Amino acid sequence: MWILGTVLGVLLFFVLLLAIPVDVVFYVEKEEEFKSRTTVKWLFGLVSKDIGGRKQKPAREKPAKEKGKKKRSIRPLLAMLRSRGFLRRVLRLFRDMLRRTKVRELKLDVRVGLGDPADTGLLFAAIGPMAGYLTAFTPLDVEVEPDFEQETLRGHFRSDVRILPIQFVLLFVLFALSSTTLRALWAMAAAGRK
Repeated sequence: MWILGTVLGVLLFFVLLLAIPVDVVFYVEKEEEFKSRTTVKWLFGLVSKDIGGRKQKPAREKPAKEKGKKKRSIRPLLAMLRSRGFLRRVLRLFRDMLRRTKVRELKLDVRVGLGDPADTGLLFAAIGPMAGYLTAFTPLDVEVEPDFEQETLRGHFRSDVRILPIQFVLLFVLFALSSTTLRALWAMAAAGRK
């Protein structure tokens, strides 16, 4: 009996951990150089991790291919993608994920110039009404300024979204156990054996 209680206690503990929201903050800045940073916060900000801001290491050269090495085929992947209804099911998964993502803040502050005042004016005639439309229906704070004197692109973008991991786990479980996904995995396995 105590084993069942321990197992249920551990499961309840993991469910409670997955019910704690995760905040993801994206920040992109373009002044002289392009900079980006992503911060993931959990336990209401007590645990946080910064991602980004590091320079990329130069890519190492790949060793020459060995003659006897078997070439990988994309046939299994294509078989999975061609399976009836699978792409529609994947798109539905992404749509459901977006619906369960709460956007807390979206801020865009940009200064754009195309070098020619006429071209800059045409650009702002196109994007001005669109920015106003987006601001009316989303929590988007948009400031776009024209620069009629020089060719430039400067500004920053900040986004703060909140997700509940338990909702995403449930979505992935339902996706993985759906008959469409199982049929696609079966098609991929069959194509891999050929």
